[in-house]
Amino acid sequence: MRKLWDNNRDYHSVANTDQIKVHHLQLNLDVDFDKQQLVAQATLQFNRCEDCNELVLDGRDLIIDTITDNSGRLLEFSIEHINERQGEKIVIAVGDDINQVIISYRTSPKAQGLQWLTPEQTLGKQVPYLFSQSQPVNARSWIPLQDTPKARITFSAAVKVNNGLRAVMSAANSDIMPADGVFQFEMEKPIPTHLLALAVGDLAYGAISDRCGIYTEPAMLAKALAEFEDTEEMILAAESLLGPYPWDRYDMIVLPPSFPFGGMENPRLAFITPTLIAGDKSLVSTVAHELAHSWTGNLVSNATWRDLWLNEGFTTYFTNRLVEKIYGKEQAELEWVIEFGRLKEEMISMPLAAQTLPANVQQEDANDAFNRFTYDKASMFVHELEARLGRNDFDQFLFDYVQHFKFQAITTETFIEYAKQTLLVQYPEAISESELMTWVYGEGLPQWFVGPTSTSLDKVDLALQQLKLGDSAAKLNVAGWRVHHWQYFIKQLPLQLTQLQLTDLDSVFGFSGSQNAELACDWYSVAIRNNYEIVLPKVAAFLGHIGRAKFVKPLYNELLIAGYEQQALAIFQQARAGYHPSLQVQLDALMQQL
Repeated sequence: MRKLWDNNRDYHSVANTDQIKVHHLQLNLDVDFDKQQLVAQATLQFNRCEDCNELVLDGRDLIIDTITDNSGRLLEFSIEHINERQGEKIVIAVGDDINQVIISYRTSPKAQGLQWLTPEQTLGKQVPYLFSQSQPVNARSWIPLQDTPKARITFSAAVKVNNGLRAVMSAANSDIMPADGVFQFEMEKPIPTHLLALAVGDLAYGAISDRCGIYTEPAMLAKALAEFEDTEEMILAAESLLGPYPWDRYDMIVLPPSFPFGGMENPRLAFITPTLIAGDKSLVSTVAHELAHSWTGNLVSNATWRDLWLNEGFTTYFTNRLVEKIYGKEQAELEWVIEFGRLKEEMISMPLAAQTLPANVQQEDANDAFNRFTYDKASMFVHELEARLGRNDFDQFLFDYVQHFKFQAITTETFIEYAKQTLLVQYPEAISESELMTWVYGEGLPQWFVGPTSTSLDKVDLALQQLKLGDSAAKLNVAGWRVHHWQYFIKQLPLQLTQLQLTDLDSVFGFSGSQNAELACDWYSVAIRNNYEIVLPKVAAFLGHIGRAKFVKPLYNELLIAGYEQQALAIFQQARAGYHPSLQVQLDALMQQL
């Protein structure tokens, strides 16, 4: 019998958001690179939803010195360790008349939400670097707060940097370098706490348009500007679908390679991995994805990590629409087919009971919700809604949905009720309640679903067939192939290949030397699986340079499955210090199985 869960509860937070809601955060941060520590003060302003004399916050590895009210009076508090994933429960006695607390604290050098890079770990090799990653539950490791997407806050901040570096945040940023090293920030629109973001380093800035630009290390700036020069066009395309851009500016920061994600949609300062810079704009759909989150994710948010599909499914679909508008239908179709291929691959190794749109991670690590299934099954659902309603009617539904729930966090069940009142009433012949419930709560894909196809892949299928019939790689006609054709080609290669076949493919197409991180990772997986050991030094170099979890975790898994345990452990021991703390924790658990 399955356990019954309270679908309105965030099982990854102990905060008492139903009783007290923090609505504004004032941060004062002193960045200490020598101690790898933030010396900080957080002022939390809150309202009571019901009679309550305790404010309960989330924390992890924070060193709290004092907590006072607005008059400076010390307040009693207690800290209880919950578990390694959730961290600590901070309970503050606030009586019945206090509506603000001031917490003086310090972060731990092992804070999972912060990565401190030495000068040697940066591109410039001269000065250190710091960046945060709050999603999903790591904001609590650098700020004591109600760390749940249910809790939206405005915030202001003063960040002191002593060594002439620039600080930027997910807020209004200034291009002025303050003489006293104190940077001021303001975010006047309420955001979920996992979108709190900070970066400090040797950062140059380049404008793409009057509301969009890029921060990054000086040596990376020209390449980044060239790769992402279409971003303003993406913003205009997005606005044509979902209305005016709601966050004033859309700036990005291209981080060092240790950033563990492709991107992070922090409003006004999207975090971007340098692995997207391929020189041909072939991977810029991730930029479109983070931009799309400005509406579906930042404006309308998931209430708990069980409901992540509401963010990622609509955003993945919306991304495809932006790609189609900017780069054409062929590229959009190719990316959709590749997405469907990823989904089918994920489903093979995923327990059927877990294959529902809500991610059943209530007692698991919230990071487990961030898999391709959560993104791609939900995207297939949204694509089918578009097909059934027709594009014009679906676009109206999507626009109305975002406007109805803007600046709110919703659950799966909230969406279901909204769909019943809108979709099922307005389009009764397009989709039934039974079909809606099958998509959301059913395991796997509905039996009636037909996946996407693209005639653009016919030439790739022909080449794969020739290969299976024994033709050499040199005989394949690959003229005019895009990166997406190559991605599909590598993914569709037979599971078992001979050393002669691998050598032939590699010598003709140069896969092992690819500068495209997506292609390199896919090829390395094929090579490792088939014991093509000539790639092992390149795999080690790749894992030592790249910290993006999408690439790193699968490659370590492939090494372990293929029997290269000692090589995997040796690579990890050498590379671990360069990985983000949140990724270190996940890989530590993997390596402990050896």
